[in-house]
Amino acid sequence: MNILKFLPIFIFSISIAQIKTKTVESKIEKIIVFTEGAQVSRKATANFEKGKTELVFQGISPFLDKESLKVKGKGDFTILSVINQSNFLLSQEKRDEVQKIEKKKRDFLAQKSLENNVLKILNNEETILSKNQEIGGNNNGLKTVDLKDAVNFHRERLISLVKERTIAEDKIVKIDSVINTLDLQLKALNNSLENATSEIIVTISSSKFISNAEFNIDYYVSKAGWFANYDLRVKDINSPVDLQFRANVFQQTGENWKDVAMSISNGNPTENSIAPELSPWYLKYGYQALATNNYYNQESGIKTYGPLVGNKVTGIVSDELGPIAGANVVVKGTTIGTTTDFDGQYSLSVPKNAILEISYVGSKKEVYVNSNRIDVVLESAKLEEVVVVAYSAKRKKRNKGEGDSIELETEINYQPTTVTYDIKNPFTVMSDGKIYTAEIINYEIPATYEYLSVPKIDPSAYLTAKITDWQELNLSSGEMNLYFEDAYLGKSLLDLNSATDTLSVSLGKDKGIYVGRKKLKEFSSKKFLSNAKREARAFETIVKNNKPYPIEIKILDQLPISTNKEIVIEDEEYSGGKLEEKTKIITWDLKLDSKESRNLQTKYIVKYPKGKYIHLE
Repeated sequence: MNILKFLPIFIFSISIAQIKTKTVESKIEKIIVFTEGAQVSRKATANFEKGKTELVFQGISPFLDKESLKVKGKGDFTILSVINQSNFLLSQEKRDEVQKIEKKKRDFLAQKSLENNVLKILNNEETILSKNQEIGGNNNGLKTVDLKDAVNFHRERLISLVKERTIAEDKIVKIDSVINTLDLQLKALNNSLENATSEIIVTISSSKFISNAEFNIDYYVSKAGWFANYDLRVKDINSPVDLQFRANVFQQTGENWKDVAMSISNGNPTENSIAPELSPWYLKYGYQALATNNYYNQESGIKTYGPLVGNKVTGIVSDELGPIAGANVVVKGTTIGTTTDFDGQYSLSVPKNAILEISYVGSKKEVYVNSNRIDVVLESAKLEEVVVVAYSAKRKKRNKGEGDSIELETEINYQPTTVTYDIKNPFTVMSDGKIYTAEIINYEIPATYEYLSVPKIDPSAYLTAKITDWQELNLSSGEMNLYFEDAYLGKSLLDLNSATDTLSVSLGKDKGIYVGRKKLKEFSSKKFLSNAKREARAFETIVKNNKPYPIEIKILDQLPISTNKEIVIEDEEYSGGKLEEKTKIITWDLKLDSKESRNLQTKYIVKYPKGKYIHLE
């Protein structure tokens, strides 16, 4: 009876003992980088004995999405289970090392506190000595010998206090230096961990010995992405646009992507792929609510300065140790982004209602763009959240210090909902959060050029390149470096979400075209009639082409619009321009030869009741 009772346990123990464990090396073969995250494809071969075997694939990113994990095997065997788990031993080793450094830091902070208290005591003693200069009081006489002893005591003690204070201050300086070194060691440790702390365990069963069984492992990882950047060059307005498209790839997955086949995709697996549905809309009485923005971030560590004007955002990204170089600043859900410079500063052109994602080594924050200046303080990542592999690689350096760049051949593949750029040469992106730039493709695009000026607001000529059929280029939104006539003009934004059938790219102001607008006093006057005022206004706009070639320019001005029957506008003149009756906007489409100039005039008279005031400038 007792034998039968323990027989199931005995059989179970034998079955456990029969499962063998084997560590298998795998190699990353292909990476597909999305705007958020990446698809990793690994390959491996393994030999194993008859029966059940656990194959352990180490060095896997701890940021793996377990639901995306797929393992395929080729051979005469069966895959029984696939498990992804953390390597707790390796994680504990790293935690132990960090804890040792943190304990040293606490010890030195305690020493610093002690020395600061010593300084306070010495300063208090010096104050007491200074207040007791009158020895014995005003009514007590002292012998010469006693006075001399007292003076000597004060002098010797003050000299001793100065020496002791100097020693304490020197100790504090040295302690601060050690603490700073320990902080740098902690940061460096977080940036240079040796291996990913995750592993995949595949349990297989075979009826015979298997040699060179093939395994394909695919999974999705977070903490990776890319953003687009362009160089747009225009030789002159008679030449096509030269557009160079680059992909800036970054990752902190814990895995080194070294010499792998890589593709860049404008897809985002984290987006909701289910189409929305409309529900019945029932109107009810209720209280009026103030409009709020759900994305406005009030958490500590984010500081804004004033309202948002235009679309340029700048700021500093830092942590408790100071500015962070190489932090990623990306507009959420787009391919628009940049990185911080050596001083932690960033500058980025953003579309309307943008949300910035700021990330660096396991730490990340989101902030709604509501100001032209946004400073962000990131928290240091916890050790278990940071897995980075240190590696040194030689790369081709770009001109003007714009980052690392590698020239590669690419092939464009079109999918039903996304576009993928296949880089034909092996590509390397290390798990260090740095930007690795790949030259994707160069376009030479036919374009028409048009100058536009609104001298009432800004007496400048803005050059715009208009590109048709731009959808066929399969571009992505991103910042552009603008060059015109071999001169750097600055940065602009290629915002495809707001583009129409014709893509208009502003190239900025052209100083080679003069535009000026002035009030003509001889035609401007104010008269008082019996019961009304009568005011006349006249303006002259001068346009001159100083370029060595002909240009086309559009000049805009306007006439006032009455909002009251008592306000009457008459005698309108606009010297050959086209008037849009509804808006009263005047348009002149001019063709000017080199050195040619044109004078344009706008005139009008306004009548309105006495005792009223109207601004007519």
